[in-house]
Amino acid sequence: MRVVLRLATSLALVFVMSVAKAKEPAAATNKTSVPQWDTLVNGNRSFKAGPITFPGWQQRRDSQNPPVTVLSCSDSRVPPELVFHQNLGQLFVVRIAGNVADQFGVASIEYAILHDYTKLLVILAHEKCGAVEAAINPDPPNPPGQTPSLLALVRRIRESFTAPACTIGQTGCWTRRTRESALNTVDNLKSQSAVIKKAIEVDRLPVVVAYYDLNGGVTSWQQINFPTPKK
Repeated sequence: MRVVLRLATSLALVFVMSVAKAKEPAAATNKTSVPQWDTLVNGNRSFKAGPITFPGWQQRRDSQNPPVTVLSCSDSRVPPELVFHQNLGQLFVVRIAGNVADQFGVASIEYAILHDYTKLLVILAHEKCGAVEAAINPDPPNPPGQTPSLLALVRRIRESFTAPACTIGQTGCWTRRTRESALNTVDNLKSQSAVIKKAIEVDRLPVVVAYYDLNGGVTSWQQINFPTPKK
């Protein structure tokens, strides 16, 4: 009887350890020359593996020095702190529908740069963005609930679209338009702000244009000012 119990206990321990290992995020691969981005990639792996915790957040309340600035969409399904599994004080986040920046969004990014926080700027687009969908669809006449501000947002996103034309139901259209808008955001930020332009073009601030799919994964679409890794 004791032998059977020991065997059952051993098997249970093996099962628990196997489950625990399965929950562990995968080891980092394809490291880049920008450690801040590698940290976000590893954090996203942790988020996908779940569950996630934020230990020690109480000790991070009195000051901040976030090394990463993130411009992301306001969509409730894409909170950067969760997507990248980053604690208080680690991300300086600016959220605007469609991950485009108006005057005050630009000012927020400038603030982080001028306070010497920002070592990496991330433009985070995402799957099934409603703002991009609105820009793809033609404007209906006298749409209910449309305001000058909403119309300006849609037009800003639409300005980034390139030929050929496509409709929301066409395979790949939504993703292509989301990519075009996100890539255009970098140029738009530089055109609106001498501070951001200098940071990117003169000071060589690393920039990542990234895409979050709603299954939890993040893909890098473009990396700017990433030094060539030393061999």
